[in-house]
Amino acid sequence: MRAMTGGRGVRAGLVACAGAIIFAIAASVGNAVSPTGNHSASHQYQYDKKVTICHRTGSKKHPFVTIRVSRRAVRAHLAHGDRLGPCSQAKFAVCHKSRRGKDTIKVSGVRALHKHLRHGDRLGSCRKGHGKKGSGGKRN
Repeated sequence: MRAMTGGRGVRAGLVACAGAIIFAIAASVGNAVSPTGNHSASHQYQYDKKVTICHRTGSKKHPFVTIRVSRRAVRAHLAHGDRLGPCSQAKFAVCHKSRRGKDTIKVSGVRALHKHLRHGDRLGSCRKGHGKKGSGGKRN
């Protein structure tokens, strides 16, 4: 009986050592793959050169989306209607239809913008008096 007990102890020790080795391997692989590993510093340097902008897509349903672009591309994006910063903080001019007529209002954030667009409002300011050229009659 005594010989059997000693064998079980050795086996239990081997299983414990194998478990510890497997755990150590898994932990080292996890550190190598995780974003908090040593290699993430080089990725952070790469993303320091990016700028967050609110990008104009041209879509009627989703006219803006937040993206990150190179600092070199910011001027071109701003030239065609994009805005600096995330869309959640951007301010938009909306031509709002109400009972009194149309008014230009400022809307903060893309969620509020989507709400207004769903209810029939238009992106951009209202042009008052646009399209009216007098009575259309002849001059005397």
